[in-house]
Amino acid sequence: MVEIHPVRIPGRWADGRALDVHTVSSTYLGEDEFGRPRFETMRSEMGELLYRLKYRQDRAVVAEIGETAAAFVRAWQTPIEILVPVPPSRQRAVQPGGFALWFE
Repeated sequence: MVEIHPVRIPGRWADGRALDVHTVSSTYLGEDEFGRPRFETMRSEMGELLYRLKYRQDRAVVAEIGETAAAFVRAWQTPIEILVPVPPSRQRAVQPGGFALWFE
Protein backbone atom coordinates (compact mmCIF):
# COMPACT_ATOMS: atom_id res chain seq x y z
CA MET A 1 0.00 0.00 0.00
CA VAL A 2 1.29 3.46 -0.87
CA GLU A 3 1.42 6.52 1.34
CA ILE A 4 -1.38 8.95 0.52
CA HIS A 5 -2.28 12.48 1.58
CA PRO A 6 -6.05 12.80 1.07
CA VAL A 7 -7.19 16.15 -0.31
CA ARG A 8 -10.63 17.61 0.35
CA ILE A 9 -12.73 18.22 -2.77
CA PRO A 10 -14.80 21.35 -2.21
CA GLY A 11 -18.33 21.36 -3.51
CA ARG A 12 -22.01 21.21 -2.68
CA TRP A 13 -21.68 18.16 -0.46
CA ALA A 14 -20.77 17.54 3.17
CA ASP A 15 -17.37 16.05 2.36
CA GLY A 16 -15.46 14.68 -0.62
CA ARG A 17 -11.88 13.42 -0.99
CA ALA A 18 -9.20 12.63 -3.54
CA LEU A 19 -6.53 10.20 -2.35
CA ASP A 20 -3.68 12.58 -3.18
CA VAL A 21 -2.45 15.14 -5.67
CA HIS A 22 -1.01 13.72 -8.87
CA THR A 23 1.89 16.09 -9.53
CA VAL A 24 4.07 17.47 -6.73
CA SER A 25 6.29 19.60 -9.01
CA SER A 26 7.19 19.99 -12.67
CA THR A 27 10.28 21.78 -13.94
CA TYR A 28 10.67 22.85 -17.58
CA LEU A 29 13.93 21.47 -19.01
CA GLY A 30 13.74 22.88 -22.53
CA GLU A 31 12.79 21.27 -25.81
CA ASP A 32 13.78 17.92 -27.23
CA GLU A 33 15.18 17.39 -30.75
CA PHE A 34 11.62 17.50 -32.15
CA GLY A 35 10.79 20.84 -30.52
CA ARG A 36 8.54 19.32 -27.85
CA PRO A 37 8.78 20.65 -24.31
CA ARG A 38 10.49 18.40 -21.73
CA PHE A 39 9.80 18.44 -18.01
CA GLU A 40 11.20 16.84 -14.89
CA THR A 41 8.04 15.85 -13.06
CA MET A 42 7.81 14.70 -9.46
CA ARG A 43 4.63 12.82 -8.62
CA SER A 44 3.08 11.61 -5.38
CA GLU A 45 3.28 7.84 -4.86
CA MET A 46 -0.33 7.45 -5.99
CA GLY A 47 0.30 9.87 -8.86
CA GLU A 48 3.20 7.71 -10.03
CA LEU A 49 1.04 4.57 -9.94
CA LEU A 50 -1.68 6.30 -11.93
CA TYR A 51 0.91 7.61 -14.41
CA ARG A 52 2.27 4.09 -14.90
CA LEU A 53 -1.22 2.72 -15.48
CA LYS A 54 -2.41 5.52 -17.74
CA TYR A 55 0.68 6.21 -19.85
CA ARG A 56 2.74 3.01 -19.58
CA GLN A 57 -0.19 0.54 -19.60
CA ASP A 58 1.34 -1.06 -16.46
CA ARG A 59 -1.54 -3.21 -15.20
CA ALA A 60 0.64 -4.52 -12.37
CA VAL A 61 -0.19 -1.36 -10.36
CA VAL A 62 -3.98 -1.90 -10.39
CA ALA A 63 -4.02 -4.06 -7.24
CA GLU A 64 -1.96 -1.55 -5.26
CA ILE A 65 -4.18 1.35 -6.34
CA GLY A 66 -7.29 -0.65 -5.43
CA GLU A 67 -5.93 -1.80 -2.06
CA THR A 68 -4.92 1.74 -1.15
CA ALA A 69 -8.31 3.15 -2.12
CA ALA A 70 -10.15 0.40 -0.21
CA ALA A 71 -8.02 0.98 2.91
CA PHE A 72 -8.77 4.70 2.73
CA VAL A 73 -12.53 4.12 2.46
CA ARG A 74 -12.45 1.73 5.44
CA ALA A 75 -10.39 4.16 7.55
CA TRP A 76 -12.47 7.19 6.53
CA GLN A 77 -15.55 5.51 8.04
CA THR A 78 -17.93 7.80 6.20
CA PRO A 79 -21.10 6.40 4.67
CA ILE A 80 -20.44 6.91 0.98
CA GLU A 81 -23.62 7.78 -0.86
CA ILE A 82 -22.20 8.59 -4.28
CA LEU A 83 -19.30 7.24 -6.31
CA VAL A 84 -18.73 9.46 -9.35
CA PRO A 85 -16.58 8.16 -12.21
CA VAL A 86 -14.20 10.65 -13.77
CA PRO A 87 -14.50 10.36 -17.56
CA PRO A 88 -11.40 9.66 -19.66
CA SER A 89 -9.75 12.52 -21.51
CA ARG A 90 -9.21 10.31 -24.58
CA GLN A 91 -9.53 6.69 -25.73
CA ARG A 92 -6.75 4.34 -24.53
CA ALA A 93 -6.07 0.61 -24.76
CA VAL A 94 -5.97 0.54 -20.93
CA GLN A 95 -8.58 2.94 -19.59
CA PRO A 96 -7.83 3.78 -15.95
CA GLY A 97 -10.98 4.80 -14.13
CA GLY A 98 -10.91 7.69 -11.72
CA PHE A 99 -13.51 8.16 -9.03
CA ALA A 100 -14.58 10.94 -6.71
CA LEU A 101 -16.17 9.92 -3.39
CA TRP A 102 -18.47 12.03 -1.28
CA PHE A 103 -21.49 11.90 0.92
CA GLU A 104 -24.39 14.32 1.34
